[in-house]
Amino acid sequence: MGLEVHAMLLDRSFRRTLIARLLLSAGPSTAAALLVAAPGCGGEPEAAEAAAAIRCFAWFDELGACLNREQALDEFRTLYQPCDGMNRELEKETIVSVEGDATQRDDACCYEVVVEENTLDCAAVGRPFTLEGHRLTAAPRPAEAGWLARGKAAGPGEMKPSLADLTDEERETLAEGWLRSALGEHASVASFARFALDLMALGAPSALVEAAHIAALDEVGHARLGFSLASAYRGEPVGPAALPMPGGVPVAADLVSLARAAAEEGCVGETVAALVAAEQRARAGDPAVRAALEAIADDEARHAELAWLTVAWAIGAGGEPVRRAVEEVFEAAAVSLGRPHPAAAEPPRGRAAALAAHGHLGGAELRALPRAALAQVVLPCARALGLWRPTADGGAVAPTASA
Repeated sequence: MGLEVHAMLLDRSFRRTLIARLLLSAGPSTAAALLVAAPGCGGEPEAAEAAAAIRCFAWFDELGACLNREQALDEFRTLYQPCDGMNRELEKETIVSVEGDATQRDDACCYEVVVEENTLDCAAVGRPFTLEGHRLTAAPRPAEAGWLARGKAAGPGEMKPSLADLTDEERETLAEGWLRSALGEHASVASFARFALDLMALGAPSALVEAAHIAALDEVGHARLGFSLASAYRGEPVGPAALPMPGGVPVAADLVSLARAAAEEGCVGETVAALVAAEQRARAGDPAVRAALEAIADDEARHAELAWLTVAWAIGAGGEPVRRAVEEVFEAAAVSLGRPHPAAAEPPRGRAAALAAHGHLGGAELRALPRAALAQVVLPCARALGLWRPTADGGAVAPTASA
């Protein structure tokens, strides 16, 4: 399998430091891990195009009459939430407006609506909280409920970004982006809490269990930063509603399951997240945003180290079956990196610059960054640790970007 060299160069200093940390954390004799996910939500559309369509939602006679147009739009926006991982089909489009009154069809209310293809970047932020393959996040609610950064946790003036030169549309875009990030970080708190249980259930050393709990507290801080910035751009407080989860949350069944999840979500996901945050910070001009991204990038780098350490321990404890599971994940990631990567529409230059100054990068760049992170950091580290090699097909090459 050939592996193309991705031209986008990540921040040299951060990249070099992170590679050193990951290699030292895992050690030269261990197998660290890999990644699966390229960053989209099941597709990478080139541009959004609005179109008329009929869309329905379940409704029963006992609920009374169908909702009016305004109420139906709220219902559709609840159902069609991009990046929530619950329904890949619903993630692919956004309901822009409801154009007609309801028509009742069996046990559903149907409406003529205007839809557009979703072009939001859905890259994971932090470590996702998943159950049975579904990524869970809380819904937002118009109240902060104790989730805003304050006092020493926020730093003097850090959570007051400058809004003077932003248009209303730019503020809305930034509010949505930081809210999406905050909800992902909020879910990561639960993910690390479960990870600590996984480690204890499988007899991990205390240092890993301690680090998992520290990481959960880091994610609390990240969520507070995100909700604070989202609230500043919205002009009103916003925070998370209750995180949906069943009465019983399963833990990892064995070392193979633990190592595979740590490789996918941590060695890949959080290594990529650290590098993306570092790139956002490098482009950000607003002091409040830079301070938040500085903290997030540094913490995600430590979380990535924890994942690589966990995989190394799991391989040492579980042997060849664990190693094979990790290598399979890693090879799948390398295959995904070689797939075609279509370009995405970009906002006008002026708007893009204003958004980047506040931590929001264009869709094409956000999709390219994880691929560059794989080529320049994740795969080279895995190769150096003896966990992955390009296949000998005559055209295979390793990433060549210097550290």
